[in-house]
Amino acid sequence: MSEDYMTMNEIMSNMGFKHCTSFRENYFLPALENGAIKPLYPEQPNHPKQKYRLTESAIAWKKNNSAHSKE
Repeated sequence: MSEDYMTMNEIMSNMGFKHCTSFRENYFLPALENGAIKPLYPEQPNHPKQKYRLTESAIAWKKNNSAHSKE
């Protein structure tokens, strides 16, 4: 996932998922609940232009784990 704001469909497409319900229930909502991603409009979850991005802690985790996978 990019560090820029993206729609849920953009995230799903970039990760290679095709089934929206499965992606939303198994990956997207858990990431949102665990604080790995954050919404652009947190007070308006159904905002028509809602987008999401990785949180700072998720970015740090991603960088630390990608360094380990290259070893």
